[in-house]
Amino acid sequence: MRKKWIPLALALAVLAAAQPYMAAAAELPVQSTPAENRQYIIAQDGTGDFSTIQEGVDNASDGDTLIVCPGIYTEAVQVMGKEVHIIGLSRDLCILQYDAASYRKSPLTVAAGRIANLTIYGMNSGVGQPVLTEEEIAAINAELVGDSWERQKHYKGYAVHVDQNYLYGRSVTFENCRVISENNHCAGIGTRGDSTVSFENCELVSLGGGSCIFLHDPTSIDVSGKASFVMKGCQMTSYLCPYVMTFQSLLPEYNQLELTFQNTRVSAVEFADDGSYVALDVNSSFDVETLSVLEEAGALYAAGLSSSAPRLVHTMTNAEIGAYMEEMEHMAQTGSVSQALLPQLAEGITRIGYHETAQTDASDALAPSLLKHHVIAIYNRSNLPGAGWCGLDNAVLTADSFGNTLVEMNPVTIPGMRDGVSAWYSSSFSVGP
Repeated sequence: MRKKWIPLALALAVLAAAQPYMAAAAELPVQSTPAENRQYIIAQDGTGDFSTIQEGVDNASDGDTLIVCPGIYTEAVQVMGKEVHIIGLSRDLCILQYDAASYRKSPLTVAAGRIANLTIYGMNSGVGQPVLTEEEIAAINAELVGDSWERQKHYKGYAVHVDQNYLYGRSVTFENCRVISENNHCAGIGTRGDSTVSFENCELVSLGGGSCIFLHDPTSIDVSGKASFVMKGCQMTSYLCPYVMTFQSLLPEYNQLELTFQNTRVSAVEFADDGSYVALDVNSSFDVETLSVLEEAGALYAAGLSSSAPRLVHTMTNAEIGAYMEEMEHMAQTGSVSQALLPQLAEGITRIGYHETAQTDASDALAPSLLKHHVIAIYNRSNLPGAGWCGLDNAVLTADSFGNTLVEMNPVTIPGMRDGVSAWYSSSFSVGP
């Protein structure tokens, strides 16, 4: 059994570097009037109000703030039915980690409030889901609506889980956080009506089979409605999963989703093998092959499609692929957070597994895969493309979006040009008689 705890050397470094932050935390003012919101200090050395984050959550009232001193907090924090703000003193030194082998045990489960200056790390120890008694399974099934333990037991946990009815009419914001997952998606999000989920100046790093963001609407009419998802100044990196974001529409007639992306950088991968992709993805935007052909022909930006990347689509050589996979395996064995944060992928989409040959002709470039290769996965209840953003039934990209890596995250700047591009592409690279 492999353990993925942060190495002792890093732990000692964190503790050494923590001293000035902890001294500063001791000077923070704490509200003294019971009727007002309070601040509590979380410090592992006993100098604060509580030594674990969960203790602080359990004792906090709605609207209270937890100031987290530097340290490595190995716990599955659950904030249920109340709004608690959790603020670290340093993202690099305040680390919340937990073995996310179980879908129900994420390092952080939350629905409302402000989460800032933390590294949230969903580790993978290689251990499967816990074995439960019949009574425990019955208790879990009793609390699940439209779901069951039989389905959940097949999934690993997220690093961050946002999916509670308490989110209805509220907002949750992640600021200056680093979210790392070795298992499922970095952040699994279930929206609720009149709610906003936002990430600002955050890093999301996927090291496993999940994407950086998984977002779906609710299945209950009672908590449905319009929701907003916002990303500003973020970095998303997916090292192994071919999808960097995943969106699912479950009840489109009652839910609407507004998406805003601003200055968000993406480092994604695309694999030559169809085995990495799923047939149920109904993304209606350009696939990676098409984007590559458009970029090579100089038509990407002429078509009104924009990207913050100097070059959007890259291709690894055979030598680079070998070195990349070796590094990924070493990272999986050692669980090195610092290594996971190395800039190993360029901004844009890196193609992996393609043959190193001379420039192919147009007909070869158009040779279709059995499945479309996108870096954003779209799933609709009907299993058919919808009329919304990227084919999602009920989503729109706001005009406030700009400056992002992926063309899907930026509005088309020439009205109607997307259809024109499709026509140009078909006529310029027609195959057959």
